Amino acid sequence: SLAITLLVITFSFPAVRAAASDLLSLFRVQKFAAISVSPEQLVLLEQVAEQGIMPGTLEIDQEPGALTAVNSLAEAASLTGLTEVRSLPQLGSPEEIFISSGGNGRFTIDEANARSLLDAANLNPDLLPPGIDGAGIRVAIFDGVEQRWADGTTLLQTDSPVVQYPDELDPALVGEALLQVLGLNPLEANRLANQIDWTSTLLLPIPSNMATFQEVTVQGVSGIGLSSVDGTINALVWQQNGRLYLLAGAQSTEVLTELANSVE
Repeated sequence: SLAITLLVITFSFPAVRAAASDLLSLFRVQKFAAISVSPEQLVLLEQVAEQGIMPGTLEIDQEPGALTAVNSLAEAASLTGLTEVRSLPQLGSPEEIFISSGGNGRFTIDEANARSLLDAANLNPDLLPPGIDGAGIRVAIFDGVEQRWADGTTLLQTDSPVVQYPDELDPALVGEALLQVLGLNPLEANRLANQIDWTSTLLLPIPSNMATFQEVTVQGVSGIGLSSVDGTINALVWQQNGRLYLLAGAQSTEVLTELANSVE
């Protein structure tokens, strides 16, 4: 399901999944920042994860992504509470329409393990701020509407996810630590961490051996275009007026961008 594609991208590897959760005071995701992660760094993170060094525990209260078929966009809007469900008139009526269920969970930080993870990844454990042991981060993903067309094009729309992290966490410092975990050198991580507004931005780690990315503009807002290395699928992710959109298909990123600009 496309409802969990973003989570799969962001949390595909255990160490990345746990570390990424540290980024999260209360905010609704408004934009995205992508970073390329090398295969070598992924191997290192997987080795760390295999050692059982996890920076905390992840509890899923409700698993997102379950699909329920419905007969019309009006029915989908009624059942999800989404107003003005948008579609792609250029492609005609969708062949299938689903409600994609939301979900929520909590990540609880284990400070000692988090520092051990950094040390195992050959990074400075003091990158993490003191006093974060037991801090909890909550993430809520909402019900969405997923449309599918005969040519394989899929459009998901849902209210933007909401993230809440403890006030004692400085998201820029934790973000800088995460960027180093993902393979950036200290100077690059510091520079990028200071450019990102961590109170509204979700970081997307993109494995360089799986996909490439580029910044795109959709209906006047900034988004991320993703292209699989094998060329079989491309996707766009953007946020507009409090709603998150994910458009995917076999078309080129340029064609998908044209389609995205026609969403109404």
